[in-house]
Amino acid sequence: MKILRLLGLLLLFGPAFAIRGVWSEQTLNGTPVHVLSTTQVDIAFNNSGQIAGWFIKNVRGTQFHGVYTNAPNLVPKNLPLPGTLSGFHPTQATFSKEGSSLIARFSQGSTELIYRLNPVYLSLQVTVRSSTPRTLFWSGLGTSDHPLTKFLPQGGQAPQPEGQGAARYIAWQSAPTQGDAMILEPLSGTLNAQLVSQGSGAVAKIQVPPGQPLRFRAYGGPNEMVRLQEEGYLNLPGLFQPNLLGYISLILLLIMEAAFRLSGSWAFAILALTLVVRLALWPLMHRQYKSMAEMNKIKPLVDEINQKYKNDPEKRTQATMQLYQEYKINPFSGCLPLFLQLPILLVLWRVIANFEFNQGFLWIPDLALPDPHYILPILYVLTMMASTYLSSGGNREVMRQGMIMNLIFVFLVLSFPSGVSLYWVLSTLISLGQQWLINRSLGIKPASASKS
Repeated sequence: MKILRLLGLLLLFGPAFAIRGVWSEQTLNGTPVHVLSTTQVDIAFNNSGQIAGWFIKNVRGTQFHGVYTNAPNLVPKNLPLPGTLSGFHPTQATFSKEGSSLIARFSQGSTELIYRLNPVYLSLQVTVRSSTPRTLFWSGLGTSDHPLTKFLPQGGQAPQPEGQGAARYIAWQSAPTQGDAMILEPLSGTLNAQLVSQGSGAVAKIQVPPGQPLRFRAYGGPNEMVRLQEEGYLNLPGLFQPNLLGYISLILLLIMEAAFRLSGSWAFAILALTLVVRLALWPLMHRQYKSMAEMNKIKPLVDEINQKYKNDPEKRTQATMQLYQEYKINPFSGCLPLFLQLPILLVLWRVIANFEFNQGFLWIPDLALPDPHYILPILYVLTMMASTYLSSGGNREVMRQGMIMNLIFVFLVLSFPSGVSLYWVLSTLISLGQQWLINRSLGIKPASASKS
């Protein structure tokens, strides 16, 4: 245990801190707003205490600089803005930071509307205090999305598209298991509310009891399993039903979180998760790499057959199959392992890509953000080129094609979260070791192999 914690401290040597949320004054559609900016969202509050915009960042850490034309907005048009409180015309508004939380506070006499956000999460904590009964209106997702609406009564297990009474949660989802979501959940007790259709969307009318505070969470972000698990919404009945790959994602997430609890380092957790997955896939990958190496080893002979029978497809096919039989090679033996491992690797990528680490590593300020110094993308390209070199068996044409593909992908890698880039570098290094062992066992020496 002590050794793991020490390794975690070493991995965090020279740590940088996650980018924290900030307040700024901007103009949205000609209206002055205060914008709460985090690595994942920008939330704009107008002077009436309403949420005028909830903008999702497709790439973490993006700076909109007040230009939200192409940014996904969870606040619908032509519906009451989220946070619309009946009879409320605030005379005072403050925007502050307390500890790690950012707070927007609106007040009129004894009536208060308070928003609190921890930048690690996408859930606003909303508190309303009023000496008289009021109604708080809330809407979610653009009406053009035709969102799925869900109202789960207290004690129920199956949400309905509309409802009235005590609600365990209210939600808007652009699709059952993808897109974006807006979720309201009481912090204690229930929400006494009504969810009604209006146009192509729906509006929640939440009753504010007099003399006691109303508190609930409002989530706005990806309708995605890892994100909902982090936020604590995955256990809500009927909200999100993971498929097989979703359950695999959940298992991988739990492994990563267990490694973090042991070490205190998310970099170590990514390393541990990568090792676990790669060891589990080792037999499949071994078979795939061995098939690739054997095919590259006899490629010069295949090229000779293609040249010799270039005008006779039937004889070319017959001669090629005889060559495979002579060397005991099944040209399709590497396909099945590849198809079996791809879903697992894709799930692993999505788990790390959607996780909010809120922790740095060496020169990286936050593993959830792209590497600001592009060191990990460079390492990714170098390791992928080394992998191409080993797997090509010395064939120049194969190497050339692989290098071109790696250079194309580098532009995508630049926007990857650093945790994803770190995973790919570690994973590729393990693959390099496996490829080297296979090449050595088959007697393949790329530098002295035939050149085509």
